[in-house]
Amino acid sequence: MNVKEKIEYLPHTPGVYRYLDESGTVIYVGKAKDLKRRVLQYFVPPEQLNRKTRALVEKIADLQYTLVETEEDALLLENNLIKQLQPRYNILLKDDKTYPWICIRNEHFPRVMLTRRYVKDGSLYYGPYASVQHARKILDLAGNLYKLRICSYSLDPDAISSGKVKSCLNYHLKRCAAPCEGLFSEEEYNAQIEDIKALLSGRVRSLIASCREKMMESSADLRFEDAQIWKERMTLLEAHHERQKVVGHGILDMETYRLLQEKKLPRRIEHSEKVMEQLRKDLGMSEMPRHIECFDNSNIQGTNPVAACVVFRDAIPSKKDYRHFLVRTVVGANDYASMKEIVNRRYSRLLAEGEELPQLIVIDGGKGQLKFALEALAELGIRDKVFVVGLAERMEEVIVPGESVSLFLDKNSSSLRVLMHIRDEAHRFGITHHRNRRSASQVESALRSIPGVGEITEQKLIRHFRSVKRIREATLEELSSVTGPVLAKKIKQAL
Repeated sequence: MNVKEKIEYLPHTPGVYRYLDESGTVIYVGKAKDLKRRVLQYFVPPEQLNRKTRALVEKIADLQYTLVETEEDALLLENNLIKQLQPRYNILLKDDKTYPWICIRNEHFPRVMLTRRYVKDGSLYYGPYASVQHARKILDLAGNLYKLRICSYSLDPDAISSGKVKSCLNYHLKRCAAPCEGLFSEEEYNAQIEDIKALLSGRVRSLIASCREKMMESSADLRFEDAQIWKERMTLLEAHHERQKVVGHGILDMETYRLLQEKKLPRRIEHSEKVMEQLRKDLGMSEMPRHIECFDNSNIQGTNPVAACVVFRDAIPSKKDYRHFLVRTVVGANDYASMKEIVNRRYSRLLAEGEELPQLIVIDGGKGQLKFALEALAELGIRDKVFVVGLAERMEEVIVPGESVSLFLDKNSSSLRVLMHIRDEAHRFGITHHRNRRSASQVESALRSIPGVGEITEQKLIRHFRSVKRIREATLEELSSVTGPVLAKKIKQAL
């Protein structure tokens, strides 16, 4: 299976994707809230990509991905994979920025800190982390679990014994044990550092077990305050461990997902076949309605008349085939004439381009709209080549040409559900477009009614302020910067 075929199986869910070169080496790891949408952004015409991304795409020979439950899980898994695999292009595509590391400094009473500089000075570095937020979360966890210093003082034995260094606010907030004043031994402090090393290395279970053991010991010795401290630490570690477990085990690899999808696909196809066959029988059609189109008119008080055509294939919406129409030849709110115009335009174009005709056409409306749609099809010479029905919304009655009585399908039948779905989808698609055009015309009329505001000025104002509301709320100075003071005053007075 090549990369393009694998993209077809990508779901719209959180996950991590990996690009491999011809040798099978992972060259890039990325995370996504929506896998399919993110990966598709790479496979666009080369001129739409920057130089570095174009170089990456040219090297892609294979794609792997892993599904996770949440966007945060994707972040954690991406970080782990980058640390493990060190992909070449994760560095190249960062515009020369380095990844953050967590550093345990090589010093007395070591500080644990975030850094982007890797210095070979004997300090320990954990990472790199793909996300600075994730690195900070781990540092926050360490700070909540242990009493670590953050000051930059040199705390060698001589400095502590001299008494020159005094405890800071962190000591009084109980976030530091004040080793600077000798209140916390280096041995005790280093025991904390060993625990932090285990935390950063992923050995969380051993830390949880140790906390549990010390909690039980403290409780047995009636040191309940100490037992509570160990319990709180254990709770924090368990929460962190659960997060890591989700990333480690709550994932679905590409091959498993593909197999699941392949198992679902025949079931979905089988279901669609049954739905279409039932619809064919209920309507008395000779052909299976694999390709259905539905038309809807939208106008409010006769303004901005538009129409919509939505397309279903195998009982599933095919949104790439949806079309809007501006009604050109009809004046005012004449739904019948509008329906005839758009049906004529739709199928005259399909015929001219040699495209296939649908097996079923659904007209949103009653007998009037259906009659004019049939006239348009007859004029094109295709009346007998398609099956046409009207769907009247009030009683959900199906009007079949040539039948004296309307067809009333069972409210729970799959056939009526499909017809209502495509009708509602046509209505939604059409009304959204109509609202957008109506808003645009209201903007135009509100501005053009002001003396001195012509098309060019109107366009300047809309580009700058984006809406009439914002124009109305703008100050005189803001308007003047676009139109000049004299016209700005007129606009301010008019709106």
